[in-house]
Amino acid sequence: MIGFGNMAEKGHLPGWLKERRVSLQAVCEPNPARRKRAEQLLPKVRTYSSPSDLYAAESLDFVDICTPPPSHATLMADGLRRGLHVLCEKPFVASRAELNRIRRLSGEKKRIAFPVHNWKDAPILSRAIDWVRKGLIGRVIHSEFHTLRTRPAIGLTPWRSEKEEAGGGGILLDHGWHGIYLLLNFQGERPLSVSARLNPPPSDRGRAEHTANLLMGFRNATAALFLTWRADRRYNSARIYGEKGFLILEDDRIVLRPDRGRARIATFRQPLSHGSHHPDWFGPVLNRFLGAVRDRRKAAREIEEASLCLEITLRGYASARQGGKVLPIPPGKRGGRR
Repeated sequence: MIGFGNMAEKGHLPGWLKERRVSLQAVCEPNPARRKRAEQLLPKVRTYSSPSDLYAAESLDFVDICTPPPSHATLMADGLRRGLHVLCEKPFVASRAELNRIRRLSGEKKRIAFPVHNWKDAPILSRAIDWVRKGLIGRVIHSEFHTLRTRPAIGLTPWRSEKEEAGGGGILLDHGWHGIYLLLNFQGERPLSVSARLNPPPSDRGRAEHTANLLMGFRNATAALFLTWRADRRYNSARIYGEKGFLILEDDRIVLRPDRGRARIATFRQPLSHGSHHPDWFGPVLNRFLGAVRDRRKAAREIEEASLCLEITLRGYASARQGGKVLPIPPGKRGGRR
């Protein structure tokens, strides 16, 4: 594991300790206090203060990158150059140049770079995606996802709220990344356009945006994302409207209302807004990652999803700089369907 902050300790580590197909060999963490914490929790695991020390001493198959986003691209590239697979927290990268470098190295070294898109594995969202794909509400014509928070998540660095640390963005680059790939999974196709408005707007120097409204246009559908760090409570909700019914998600409850037949209601033990680390959602990510190590076609699908998240995010910022102008999304390698 490279980086042993809160997400590594509370989100990733519980999954690794349950995973029998993998041996956790080492932790790399520059902060002495966090390195000591790793040594307390993992007395048989070796610790290092820098990636160069780690690679000089260890023989590895892959690395799990849990550092703040500005370091993601550099650490992934370093791991790939050394012939290692890499698993990396979101946001995967922050620029097209970084993404192209990761793609190139992945191809040259025949190793995968895999994003942690764990919100797809929240039980309530997994159920919603499953019901949509089974056609229980027909073709989706509009979907929405809302994330309400009272402040940015508390971490060891201020990247979530400072433009320079965030690599140019605030809540849209942070929580927005999850919301975008969820909407893509609800809709099941590639968007044609995007527009966004941010508060404060991109022209406002200083702190990054704390509130974002983003709208995606599809061939015959729309999807909307609302995010804020200025709410009076933590909350998540979603709406998915189809030609034959609709789904309502309210944090820990999902309601399916088809045009015909009885409604279905399901409740879940843990609401979406509970905590920031979600260790229960990491196990399915590991399953997909280990499967993708054996079948690179699976890895290609995940990195395409990350690529589309990046493109939508960057064009969302560009739209906001132009007062919410609708901007086109370039077609993918195979056209519209993802």
